[in-house]
Amino acid sequence: MQSYYDDSKEIKRLVAIGRQMITLAEQNVLYPKDDYMWNQAVVCGNKLTTIGTTWSRCQSVSDLSKDEKKALLHYLDNHSQKAWL
Repeated sequence: MQSYYDDSKEIKRLVAIGRQMITLAEQNVLYPKDDYMWNQAVVCGNKLTTIGTTWSRCQSVSDLSKDEKKALLHYLDNHSQKAWL
């Protein structure tokens, strides 16, 4: 039984994706030659790591901007294997 205070499986996956996006951006793997999209990937990752919390402005993926969603889709298409473990 899931604890009342524990995050759902879906929230945990989004947090893992956010962490992985930040890590890959810091390693200069995501958008190494595009500073704007690199920044969008980091912002998206930051939002995903706090998704569902009371202090986060991001309560679902639909709250991401157009370019943040683009960065998320790029990550999912090209780098997502490790975040789902």
